[in-house]
Amino acid sequence: MLARIANTLYWMGRYLERTEHLARYLRVQYFTTQDAPMSQNRHFVLNSIVNMAGVPWEEGSELDEAEILFNVALDRNNPMSILSTITFARENARGMRNVISTELWEVINKYYHYVNNYPVAYFKTRGLYDFTLAAGENCSVIRGYVDSTLTHNDVWALIRLGVHLERTAQIARIISCKLYDIYSLTNGKEDMPVENYQYTVLLKLLESFDMNRHHYKAAPDRQKSLEFLILNGDFPRSLAFNLRQIQFFLRKLGLNEKAPESVGFKVGRLCAKYQYLLFSEIENEVGAFVTETLNCVYEIHDTLEKDYFHV
Repeated sequence: MLARIANTLYWMGRYLERTEHLARYLRVQYFTTQDAPMSQNRHFVLNSIVNMAGVPWEEGSELDEAEILFNVALDRNNPMSILSTITFARENARGMRNVISTELWEVINKYYHYVNNYPVAYFKTRGLYDFTLAAGENCSVIRGYVDSTLTHNDVWALIRLGVHLERTAQIARIISCKLYDIYSLTNGKEDMPVENYQYTVLLKLLESFDMNRHHYKAAPDRQKSLEFLILNGDFPRSLAFNLRQIQFFLRKLGLNEKAPESVGFKVGRLCAKYQYLLFSEIENEVGAFVTETLNCVYEIHDTLEKDYFHV
């Protein structure tokens, strides 16, 4: 397969996955915290969104709620907004119409037009919940069409590789953001009610609250939340699960070389580290560990771009 085609399919998967996580972070962070004891702290909610979405905002200046939400969702001038990201995904899909199914193209195109035509004035006043919920549902439908209408060959594997690499990066970023939120709310001091509520929010941000309760048969806390999202190899929104999926799709593509500088080696070493890791070994430095994982994911991406996707 030509490097240009491989790169386009890979980024199509990444862009689609990115829109879902941005939409879910907006919805859950904005609405769930309204019921919390610190719900009056509007500045905290907006700061968390700015931090996660990378919104350029001058430090110390007043945070404008409507403008921040618009910037993350519908701002054409922000290359990281939901609108920009689905636009990039659609352009990539349009360029690959000869190798993807008509059904997959149509659901991606439908999602793009939904976002592109969403009324900005309505979004800023009362459309946030419906918009972000529909964005997540569209992404789920698209992933379903990727799996059910494509032959499970290199085209499918490249899209799924992009999906799981992006999901790994987003999970790590969301965990890091919530750890920072908790530190900001507690000033670094122990405050169990505040912390436990924010860990509940973290689980909901990654659609893992119910499965966490089923797994531990208890209410979530710091250890249960972080262990589940980092090390549970059976949960689709954990770091361990998605790293294994990256390794699987690299093997599917024949990119499982053992040379130390190869992408297969780097992913394999990271997966092996996770496979036998105990939470007690990282409990006191979770933030640093997650940041290290995120840097490894960026390095894996850079190696893919340099060695396999270079046009």
